[in-house]
Amino acid sequence: MTHLALYREFRPKTFDEVVGQDHIIKILTHQIEHNTISHAYLFCGTRGTGKTSCAKIFAKAVNCLNPKNGSACGECENCKKIDSNGNLDIIEIDAASNNRVDEIRDLREKVGYLPSVGKYKVYIIDEVHMLTDSAFNALLKTLEEPPQHIIFILATTEPDKLPATILSRCMRFDFKLVSVSELTAHLKNIFDKLNIKYEMPALTQIAVAGNGSVRDTLSVAEMCRAYGEDNITTKSVQECLGIVEAETVRDIVLAIAKRDGGQVLTIINNLYTQGKNLSSLISNIADFLRNVLMIKFSNNLDLQETAEMLESYKQVANICDENFLIDALRRLSDGIAQIKFTTNTKIFIETLLLSLLYNDNLEIQLLKNKVQSLEQMLNGKIDTNSIVVKKQSQDSGLLQPNAKPTKTETSQNLQNQTKVDETDVKVVFGKFIGAVRESGEMLLLAVLGDIKSVEIKNNTFEFNCETKDCIEVLNEHKNFISQFLQKNGIDGFVINQYVDEQKQKAQKLVDMFDGKIEVAE
Repeated sequence: MTHLALYREFRPKTFDEVVGQDHIIKILTHQIEHNTISHAYLFCGTRGTGKTSCAKIFAKAVNCLNPKNGSACGECENCKKIDSNGNLDIIEIDAASNNRVDEIRDLREKVGYLPSVGKYKVYIIDEVHMLTDSAFNALLKTLEEPPQHIIFILATTEPDKLPATILSRCMRFDFKLVSVSELTAHLKNIFDKLNIKYEMPALTQIAVAGNGSVRDTLSVAEMCRAYGEDNITTKSVQECLGIVEAETVRDIVLAIAKRDGGQVLTIINNLYTQGKNLSSLISNIADFLRNVLMIKFSNNLDLQETAEMLESYKQVANICDENFLIDALRRLSDGIAQIKFTTNTKIFIETLLLSLLYNDNLEIQLLKNKVQSLEQMLNGKIDTNSIVVKKQSQDSGLLQPNAKPTKTETSQNLQNQTKVDETDVKVVFGKFIGAVRESGEMLLLAVLGDIKSVEIKNNTFEFNCETKDCIEVLNEHKNFISQFLQKNGIDGFVINQYVDEQKQKAQKLVDMFDGKIEVAE
């Protein structure tokens, strides 16, 4: 016997065998049982969801002499003739190759003939959206006033291309994409019948690759069956389809969240050299971020994932906020639509993923996390080596004003300012962090994490920094810092730099009065 592909061998023959279209099956079987058949139906939906199969099952059921539960019995004379292709009452027309007006006019002439065996003559017009405008006009009159023995079933993947006059004369059924769980159960049932060994995670991966289409899922399963030699394992499916492992997707997302572009490029290059399917990588990353978003919105969401993957979702959720995740998903969705038109998939994916590193929402969230850590440290909630706030003894090398203040300045200083106790350094620095956040000075906010320690000595605030970048940013914001310190009763500030664990004076900045200072050597 000639080998049949799985999607042909297991094509549904009754409504009970149709997968994932219960809402449609219920209506059709009810109409058959109560003899309330309509004259025209429109079956629309994605490829491989059962439109043509349901049309054939329905055509057979309406002509069955003894229908059972709305489906054909398969035993009566009419059913046997249909099964043997000996029944002329069911006519299938491919509109893609018979879309001219002449074919439809020929159809109009034949609809007047009574059925040869059954009660109805059923015309199944597949890909009906391919008909020309003239052909639609020719079909319209027949749909409007059909003979009582005629049933039209129009099937299409693009119902929007049908004229409104045609749509209004049909009972429309929208076939939905089949869920992964339903496809997985369908594969399990088929492999059990064929005595094929399998691993359940492997069936799930095949179902995901089917993209909601039963036919596509069975086609993928056929390929994986041949590759695994009737032993379908998770590893064999990944190798056959070039699927990127979940752990690798997690590593890419973590690299994006940490803004590690080098790691992103390294992983992509490794996948490329291994021959992985890069086209599906964007969808995998989008699915990962979608699950992260679900974790953020609902901690109790029941995701069917391993404990390790759930921990990965939570790790990314702690780094990224909702705005970044939504924006990233929007960009990835656009990338999924555009990737089919690119000539270099690798460069396209690298560029798309690297663009996520420079997302403003992610940068703001990272800064917020850093500031939150500083605030927690100041409140004594955490112990960190990156920032140490301590009180030190007084030092003679303090900044002094170069010019004497005016009488007005001296009066204001005496009235509004008092010497700040050195033990108040935590309070002052905490207020400083809050002032920076409220001001929106994001660059200044970013470098606060590079400050090694802060001190107050002789009513002068000292910033002890590790990097030159930190010193430069503080210098650029000297007016803002001076105004803040003045309001809090501190005379001035100085910036020190740590070099080989030795504190050295790096720059001499202004005090709060006139912006000019002198260092007492």
